[in-house]
Amino acid sequence: MRLIFLFTVLSVFLACQSCSSPDVSSNSEATKNSSAVSGTQPKSEHEHEENNRGKAYQLFQQGTKEMKEQRYQEATQTFLSAAEFDPTNPLIYYNLGSCYYSLKEYSLALSYFSDAIKFNPSDTSALIYSGMIHYLENRIQESIKYYTQALEINDKLYMAFYNRGTSYGRIEDYEKAIADFSRAIVINPSHGNSYMNRGLAYYYSGKTELACNDWKKASGLGIGMADEALRQYCQ
Repeated sequence: MRLIFLFTVLSVFLACQSCSSPDVSSNSEATKNSSAVSGTQPKSEHEHEENNRGKAYQLFQQGTKEMKEQRYQEATQTFLSAAEFDPTNPLIYYNLGSCYYSLKEYSLALSYFSDAIKFNPSDTSALIYSGMIHYLENRIQESIKYYTQALEINDKLYMAFYNRGTSYGRIEDYEKAIADFSRAIVINPSHGNSYMNRGLAYYYSGKTELACNDWKKASGLGIGMADEALRQYCQ
């Protein structure tokens, strides 16, 4: 058996973070405040903006339903229509990125995640997704940059630590990989793949005993590859 690092893609978990609706109320309030200060926005223009946001809201809800039903192609068209009515809403672009990711159209997905980050620089899910796309397309150093950026915003993201550790493993920087998998385990002790991959990093570092300990833990958490590793390398 050839030992390889497991790359966990929790796309459903990440997509569900975007299942809330666009914040129409706060956008509307911002528009009201701006009008009150400037005194230059005609009422009809304000009503037009409110109408557009209402249409965007309805389309967003429709697109989210289509996403949940895994009708990603339909959802992309719905979210694109929503973006025409609310072109600065980061959630719309995030969901577009999620849909195209699910369709394996990674260039389009990355483009829309970039838009989501532009309008919401603290969107750690969009950053993690971007890192995963770079990893899948073998741009490992770029993937590390995105995971690091996400962790600078929130250092409790076990998926960012885990995936960054996987990237470090891919370029054979096992010391950093072990450190990241260890951080992921502290945050989420039941994440079996973190034990599996830390075991791999230990194994390739010549620390077979530590590797076997981690694989035993991974096996207990239901990781089938750990059973194979234990049979072949820990007798």
